[in-house]
Amino acid sequence: MLLAIGPDKPGIVNTVSAFLTERGCNIEDSKMSVLGEDFALVLLFSGALPSIEKVKADMKSLESSASLTTLLKDTKAPAASRKEASLPYKLEAFGMDHPGIVNEITGVLHKNKINVESMETGVSNAPVSGTPVFHMLIKMTVPTSLSIGKLKEELIKVEGKQNLNITLTPAEI
Repeated sequence: MLLAIGPDKPGIVNTVSAFLTERGCNIEDSKMSVLGEDFALVLLFSGALPSIEKVKADMKSLESSASLTTLLKDTKAPAASRKEASLPYKLEAFGMDHPGIVNEITGVLHKNKINVESMETGVSNAPVSGTPVFHMLIKMTVPTSLSIGKLKEELIKVEGKQNLNITLTPAEI
């Protein structure tokens, strides 16, 4: 897995993908986004051992040529047999922005052994007032042993405490 971050500019994705391709590696999965003034990439890539070793050996050249800070981590596909039976769900939340929203919601998820598969958050300004409005989208897997009614009750408490609107819906597989 390759994590990279650097000043946002055109061509970063092409530079990183060319770097991996030239060394015989293939990008299998990725998440990329502009955050502030920077561009962040998380890439799961594969290749034969000599190709992976070449990527490791040449990483400093990628960092200097593309002005990136990088981290390489060996990883492998998750073992399906180790995962508890679960169902995909989607959680959406929005309300006036303030500290603690992400912590409060993810605290409920953690307590109930819910795995966050992906999460996106952001703040935008309300059209008329300009008030900062927080929005969140979480794709997660909920253990089949957990009562969805119980989870909804806990999220209703968070709605009141954090002054949010939270929706929980089954997600498509």
